Amino acid sequence: MKAKKLLLISLIVFSVTLFFGSVDLGGSVEFNLNFEFPEEEDSNFYSNFNKADLYFKFFGDGLRGEFNLNKDSYDNKLRVSSSEFTFNLNNVDLTTYWNRKSVSTDDWLKIVNNEKVGEINGIKVYSDLDKFGKLNFYAVDKNGYFFNLLHYRLPEFAKINTSILYLKDYKNMRTPKYNELMGFDFDIGIFEAIKPYGEVVFSYQQDIREASYNIDNNYLLFGGVRGKVGDFSYNFNTTYIADKFYKGYSPDSLEENIFLDTSYKNVRLTNKLELNFGEDNYIDRLRTNLYINNFELYVSPDFEGSFSDFNLDGSEMSVTYSHNLSIPFFTWYKISLYKQGWEDDWTDIKHYKPFRIYLEGNYKALGFSGNMKYIFGNPVSDEFFQAFGELYYIDVSRNFNKFSVMGKLQYIQGIVEKRFTAYAEVGYNLPNGNIKFYVGDGDFEKTLQFERQIGVTTTFYF
Repeated sequence: MKAKKLLLISLIVFSVTLFFGSVDLGGSVEFNLNFEFPEEEDSNFYSNFNKADLYFKFFGDGLRGEFNLNKDSYDNKLRVSSSEFTFNLNNVDLTTYWNRKSVSTDDWLKIVNNEKVGEINGIKVYSDLDKFGKLNFYAVDKNGYFFNLLHYRLPEFAKINTSILYLKDYKNMRTPKYNELMGFDFDIGIFEAIKPYGEVVFSYQQDIREASYNIDNNYLLFGGVRGKVGDFSYNFNTTYIADKFYKGYSPDSLEENIFLDTSYKNVRLTNKLELNFGEDNYIDRLRTNLYINNFELYVSPDFEGSFSDFNLDGSEMSVTYSHNLSIPFFTWYKISLYKQGWEDDWTDIKHYKPFRIYLEGNYKALGFSGNMKYIFGNPVSDEFFQAFGELYYIDVSRNFNKFSVMGKLQYIQGIVEKRFTAYAEVGYNLPNGNIKFYVGDGDFEKTLQFERQIGVTTTFYF
């Protein structure tokens, strides 16, 4: 069905272009041949039309669009994974979305977050109203329920900027319940030394039969002041979030805090106090960063409710230094030391609190260039090897006219586990594309052990 829809849309675009104007097409297609030979399983050979991207526009920028086709992991068939079309009508852009993460706002807090909203199907209307401001309106389907968003930025007046937003969704069209969010932000830039700014947002989880707009525990307050005097600049703000404020579409980083950022020439100091406002004002953590040229000091004391309840075991500290070099072979290096808490017994490595020694450098010699890393810590990484151990990594690459070569190795030594992986590729640039022969899997964060596979990928651009 989706393939038929894609064919129909393509025919419409072609027909309109044929009768009304010229079209500019661009895009890429990718083919992949792969041979896997695991140690204890039968060998596996597969070929696939891996993915395709198509971009087009005609009537100038009057209509522009994009198709993305990718293999479906469920049945290994090529499907339209996402698409976007924009029709320009004077000062109005009408955009249609299919499986796109495209809903967001540009207020101070970015209160509606693209990743949290997720993939949607629907339309967006953007209008530049000139002296009357700018308008964004979304009417989309999100996982089977209706979602709309209005964000209107008023025209600037006397160096005062402000916007208003309104969001409403029905998570289940068969029930009378819905989520509602409304707010405004402002920025007053009259004086360079003192620029107040802020945002007020209300959120409600409503029922049509008994909707209420009581502001108790359903609001967010954000405000601050920033400015610059000579070489000195500052930025101070605080965020308060009431207990029942709905954060389902807001970024994960949206939390209550007090923040201060000061800079003087090449020195910058930031302080962020994470806390929960309330009757007791529960203090959680202070994060302090000091930047001086290529040096960074991070200190983060942990608290259990108040400054007097200091928790050494949960506190963090790191020191980082990086520097560009003009000596043979090495061109740049970085050193970082991180520690959380303190150890009561250094003889039992299984119970070490988190720490990490991180060394990285770039090198260049005889036309080759690359990167090297060494990590020793507990854990080695917060993402892909969350255990005590060491990591060794090196990569190297070089271009020879139309040819390119690249290889990389990674070895991880844990207490029990040992992980080794490698990857190499040789590429050749075609007039309108490239061809790549490879061994292994190049995604080392996903694949810690060497993948016994070889393959070739051909990509054409048009």
